[in-house]
Amino acid sequence: MKCINGNCDANGIESDDNFCYKCGYWTARGYSFLKDDNNINKIINGQAFKQNNRLTTLIGLLIFTIIIFVGMIFIRGDNLFKPYSYLKKQIFNYTYGYNTSLIKTDNKYSKEVINSYDEAIDFIKKDFIKQDWLCLNSQDVDMIAYSIEEKYNISSVSFCDMDLLEVKKIEEVIDRMYELFPNIKGALTNITITNASNNSEYIARFQPMYQFVNIDEDINSFNKINKTQILLNSYYFLNKDIINKPIEAVVGSSYYVDGATWESTIAHELGHYISFVTLLKKNNLDNITFITIDNYQNIELIIDEFNDGNYSLDILNKALNNYNNKYKTNVNVKEFASTISKYASSEDKNGNLIADETIAEAIHDYYLHGENMKPTSRELISVIKELL
Repeated sequence: MKCINGNCDANGIESDDNFCYKCGYWTARGYSFLKDDNNINKIINGQAFKQNNRLTTLIGLLIFTIIIFVGMIFIRGDNLFKPYSYLKKQIFNYTYGYNTSLIKTDNKYSKEVINSYDEAIDFIKKDFIKQDWLCLNSQDVDMIAYSIEEKYNISSVSFCDMDLLEVKKIEEVIDRMYELFPNIKGALTNITITNASNNSEYIARFQPMYQFVNIDEDINSFNKINKTQILLNSYYFLNKDIINKPIEAVVGSSYYVDGATWESTIAHELGHYISFVTLLKKNNLDNITFITIDNYQNIELIIDEFNDGNYSLDILNKALNNYNNKYKTNVNVKEFASTISKYASSEDKNGNLIADETIAEAIHDYYLHGENMKPTSRELISVIKELL
């Protein structure tokens, strides 16, 4: 067999070769084979069949991969995405110089159909359940949060990324407060870690009403949901190097009642909550969570009354009168408050005593010292318990 290219001197071409090994030109056999239309059709169809097989295989592999991925999510849950949340937290730590939380506590939802109090509670729960994958909690931390929810009828408790030892300390505060004031269950919807707008804004904070669902919708068409919550500033509660310092290093000595700790400030915030509960009871309400056309005006009035400070001032004045009568003194409201702590005698920008801080500090004093609390705190506690 020879190459049919007249200029090629290739030798030794096999009898079944279609192309010359030296120049690539047709052999006589190759020329006759490729000029046959039947042979060309066989080649083209064979290649197309191979391509179809390859595409089918790739699609099959893609479907199999998707099934495996979905199965992993089903088996491992949101744990599959935890490396992403861990990396994001490390980036934030590098950016800000301290640990922050990925939990969003300021979500708002619109045009949601909420038909009952139970549906409102479920909606609050779901808002945090869908963020659970952002947290790197031990099972012990999760169990403590769940226990607090169940014992005290709190919709959602989130100690996302908090150290177990710190969570146990907070649990002790909450347990003790509900032991001292057993009639306060049912109005608090959330206790959660959050990012404050700045580091010094607060250590912990009580928020009587956070408008959560359908806030911009017409009450005639949509029911609304409020959260009543205690927020824990992540700057303190997620950073051991900060929270291991004495609280006096941040707020100064004697700012809170004697013996105050980072965790006991939550008792102060629960003090605000307890004062708020007395106002709810005065108005024959258990909570302000589910808002309908029938109750929204009454709830707005209650919030206004709590925020303007007059309700708390009435409580304070009653305790002041009891104190002066009992001890045959004539101290004024400012002197009364200042015996508890500096924070208890806080004033607003107009120089008016913030009575709700006085009440919260008296409750803080009661939590820390029990029957050894200040006599002024004792009178406030007596009035609060009467109202509960």
